[in-house]
Amino acid sequence: FNKIKNTILEEIKNEDEEVVLNRYLNDVFEKEPSVDNKLLDLDNVVVTPHLGANTVESQEKIAIQAAEQALEAARGISYPNALNLPIREDEIPPFVRPYLELTQKIGFLAAQINKGVYRSIKVITQGDISEFINSLTTFAVVGVLKESLGDSVNYVNAKYVAKEREVEIKNKVEPNISGYKNKIIVKLTTDRDTIEIGGTIFEESVQRIVEINGFALDVEPKGRMILFKNTDVPGVIGQVGMILAKHNINIADFRLGRDKHGLALAVIIVDDDVSKQILNELESLEACISVSYAIL
Repeated sequence: FNKIKNTILEEIKNEDEEVVLNRYLNDVFEKEPSVDNKLLDLDNVVVTPHLGANTVESQEKIAIQAAEQALEAARGISYPNALNLPIREDEIPPFVRPYLELTQKIGFLAAQINKGVYRSIKVITQGDISEFINSLTTFAVVGVLKESLGDSVNYVNAKYVAKEREVEIKNKVEPNISGYKNKIIVKLTTDRDTIEIGGTIFEESVQRIVEINGFALDVEPKGRMILFKNTDVPGVIGQVGMILAKHNINIADFRLGRDKHGLALAVIIVDDDVSKQILNELESLEACISVSYAIL
């Protein structure tokens, strides 16, 4: 019980019907540290450290949580415990939180793939998630801008920073014809290209990228990603695998999307860092149209 609150007193009457103090509970001393307080000399006084959370177990959990959040923040994908969010945390329904995280990841991914001078960031929503399109837009802008501006961008200043750099921020609610309960799309336009990435949530919290520039995919937005676009001809997957194997790069997952125009897009998740030399070798393949690398 804190000193600023009411202390707990229990009074009883002795044999002479006089009121005496039976118990006294308080959280802190008048002055701390209290090393010369006379109460400390009494046998019927119990004093404990004012460090309720300072146990080995709690400190370990705090350290792990802090490390995880620091890593997510460094990757531009974190928002837990952030101040001044664009929506009050107590107003966020549980089903919305994974979409906020996913939208920021998609923005961060789009900025790594489509490098250049940002022209516009557009968020498109389908389904019930559309009610929160303004908050989703803020998270998308944070994800995009963090790729180049790092920690100087946050949920409060992101849209102002974008405006200063003459980046147009747009959003749009569309009828839900995707086949998913909810779907979000982030469209990033730069002076070089336009990329459009769509995602959804399965089973309440399973995040998935389901579309990149019209290619249907099913990709977990996590880890080291090589995006390889090519003409859809025999032997390409084998050639890509040989180059990665030559450099001791292990493939953790391989997802392929194909269109009706004879093109394919592979999203290759790898366990190891990919150097510029490896990307150049992949790009030199005859069937290659483009290759990019991103980390989430």
